[in-house]
Amino acid sequence: MTERQPHRANGAPETLQDWPTLVSRAVDDVTRILQSEAHMLETSVGATLETRLASTIATLTVIAVMLCGGVCILCAAILLIHKWLPLWQAFGIAGVGILIVGIVCYAVMKPEVAISSA
Repeated sequence: MTERQPHRANGAPETLQDWPTLVSRAVDDVTRILQSEAHMLETSVGATLETRLASTIATLTVIAVMLCGGVCILCAAILLIHKWLPLWQAFGIAGVGILIVGIVCYAVMKPEVAISSA
């Protein structure tokens, strides 16, 4: 069975499409696909950024509350020590205690240096 092709007015068989039209459609399709992908990426990145930002704000709020609580506990400890010692000695003891805690935390968090044998 043979397939019939429509003929143009001049008698030559009509091709399905001419090349410039096919190329322009292909470019148009690729452009639409790229625009869709860019829109999906923008939506995805926006949602991720929004989630990260909300998480960061919540974490910073918790840290600020804990810092305020720590300052209040420190002041209470200084006032308690002041019952037995002068105020300057109470502040000195609290300062030395905080300094020791900071040094210990730094030593624990400091990464070990790898010693290479020569």
